[in-house]
Parts: sequence; structure tokens; C-alpha cells
Amino acid sequence: ATFSTTTASGWQTVNFTTPVTIAANTAYVASYHTTGAYVATDSFFTTAVTNGPLTATATGNGLYAYGGSATAGLFPTSTFNSANYYADVVFRPQLAA
Repeated sequence: ATFSTTTASGWQTVNFTTPVTIAANTAYVASYHTTGAYVATDSFFTTAVTNGPLTATATGNGLYAYGGSATAGLFPTSTFNSANYYADVVFRPQLAA
């Protein structure tokens, strides 16, 4: 998905055209690309964070790729100080038929 409009501050949200199906007990990465500034909070993922049926584990989170504009399309695999870079998801569970 691509942001169509952003603001200088505040939470930015972009929606996928169609929902993404996820599977239970599977790790996923939410990330974004920027050529400008970003916000991070160190030591955020020193413990797991659970919200409803989703859990961000204490290990393997706070991933990033760095290299200026050359990072477009790269999968983030580096981590630093268990940081939170505030890439999040909107999750809506599918109701049973």
C-alpha cells in the first residue's frame, strides 16, 4: 500500500485495497519506508506486547533496514536496542460463517 497523503505530525494510516489473510501462530513484519525522519522508542520490546489475539514477541521485533533511499523494497532484518519504530496494524478478525 502507498500513502496518498501524510501530515507533518501525528499517526499516519494507510489501508490495503483488499484485506490480508493471516494464519495463527505465524510471525509477520509490519514496516514502512521513509527517506526522512522516523520515531523510535528504545527498550520497548524487552517484553512481549499483547493486544487481543495478536502478540509482538520480545525477540525479533524492532526490525529496520538502513541505507537512505536505497532501502526501498528491502526486507528489514536489523534490530537495535529492542526499539519500537511504530509500524502497526489494524486487525479485524474474520467472523465465523
